[in-house]
Formats: sequence, structure tokens, C-alpha cells
Amino acid sequence: MNPDEHRALVILVEEEPDQRRAIADMLDRAGLAVLGAETTDQGLRLLDATPDARGLVTDAHVPGAIDGWELAQRARALRPDLAVVLMSGHSDPTSGFLPEGAAFLLKPNVPANLATTLEAMLAQA
Repeated sequence: MNPDEHRALVILVEEEPDQRRAIADMLDRAGLAVLGAETTDQGLRLLDATPDARGLVTDAHVPGAIDGWELAQRARALRPDLAVVLMSGHSDPTSGFLPEGAAFLLKPNVPANLATTLEAMLAQA
């Protein structure tokens, strides 16, 4: 049996490799399985390929055909039960459309708050 089978799967979209690795490690320590992507295009493909994913964490300003705000909107439209967290170091929730039920975390406080925020959202789903 794969040890990740009992862990909630989260897709993490962050273009900075060091930040992506640090956030993924923190989520792993919190008991979540993580698939990483560095563009919104990769994030959309992962969402499509992993129907068992229970969460999406994306930076608001990620390279790709769409930005993180649009990725969050599309993900929520396709999968209303998906826990969605947007994060950014240079914007606030008023600069883009935050889907209903989604959370916004301002960097650099993401590591301190992300696991707790996701766990609460996953418990409600």
C-alpha cells in the first residue's frame, strides 16, 4: 500500500523552485501529499489528471496562459468541493477575484498559516 493513499492530495502551483520546495515540505510535514507545478498550465493539467486532489494552493502571479486568480476560479468552477488557497507577496484579495470559499494568504506569512488553513478547509469538505 502506498503511504500517500491516506493523505489528502494538494496541488501546489508556485514558480519559484525554492519556495515551492519549502511549502511542499511544510505541507508534507502536516500530513498532506503534494504535487508541484511551476506554471498555471501545469497546474490545470494536474487538476485534470488527478480527480482525487482535494486542494489547490497557488500563487496569484504565476506564469502561464492564465494567472493564479483565474486558475483558482476555474478550479472552483470545475470542482466546487476543492479547497482553494491563493497566496501572494504583492497583492491583496481585492486585486483579483477570490472564489467563494477560497482563502487568501499574504506572503511571507504563508508557511505559518497555510497548513492550518488547508486542514480547516479540508475538514469542512
